Amino acid sequence: MSAEADHGGTTYIIQPAGGSGQHAGHHQTFPHPLKARVVDSQGQKPVTELPVTFAWDSLSQQALFEGDQAVVTVLTDPQGYAETPRLEAGDAAGTAAFTVTAAGAPPVHVEIMVDH
Repeated sequence: MSAEADHGGTTYIIQPAGGSGQHAGHHQTFPHPLKARVVDSQGQKPVTELPVTFAWDSLSQQALFEGDQAVVTVLTDPQGYAETPRLEAGDAAGTAAFTVTAAGAPPVHVEIMVDH
């Protein structure tokens, strides 16, 4: 489930690396943050210090990052990983979808579930 794009001669791939598919009850904190890894599509080498944005796609109150944020941007670490703050479930049950973006790579979508 990775995506690939060409951006000005540099091509990156965003790989979901954790947090997708997890469940939490109403107003509970999800057990894991969302995590993605960005690598160079040529040599699969990690891309460091690249801003990665995790944006919430839904309009209902299903899940927000700590501090009631719907969007967070974090830099990749030396291994190419970007990790969000913890997610908190809201009032509505269902799937909360997030789009993960970074310059030079097409977006990737991840989902989490808020249980009834």
